[in-house]
Amino acid sequence: MGLYKAALAAKVDGEVVDLMKTIDKDSTVEILTFDDADGRWALRHTASHILAQAVKRLYPNVKLAIGPAIDNGFYYDFDADFAITPDMLIEIEKEMEKIIKEDYELERFTLSREEAIKFMKEKNEDYKVELIEELPEGEEISFYRQGEFVDLCAGPHAPSTGRVKAIKLLSVAGAYWRGDEKNKMLQRVYGTAFTKRVNLMLI
Repeated sequence: MGLYKAALAAKVDGEVVDLMKTIDKDSTVEILTFDDADGRWALRHTASHILAQAVKRLYPNVKLAIGPAIDNGFYYDFDADFAITPDMLIEIEKEMEKIIKEDYELERFTLSREEAIKFMKEKNEDYKVELIEELPEGEEISFYRQGEFVDLCAGPHAPSTGRVKAIKLLSVAGAYWRGDEKNKMLQRVYGTAFTKRVNLMLI
């Protein structure tokens, strides 16, 4: 039961996957927790989606770029026509706490390239459309849904938003789209996440 509660992702034949991954052949399986680097990565990747969901709830016209996990936390890049201030970070963090308490399951689904482009165009997510258009023909395009929020993503993720027990938004910085100074400057919100609130005291 302890491992069940702590499990965040799995490694199947060396590949890190979601816990909902179907195993249809004999495989070597390792359950990953926050003590494992790949488990931490999955949790913090999920936290980046929680951040994006909170921002879209509070500021629906903001456009989403990318939001990966990084070694000590996560970030998400946003295209907003206003400056994200420290006071806004406090409100966004509060909304993230609500999403964590709502404990949404992360549901993975795939679309064809054409369907994926249409789906993101309907949401006016120009950066996502650009990313999809650059994927090779025939490549599987996956999305993750949590509540009302859907994001283009290869995963893996924690099973639900409730697995992220503690989050903290740290700072905002400028970041060019795709790291190219010829592209638009976006706003990058940095944060970190843990499975225990006591870890926040170490920041």
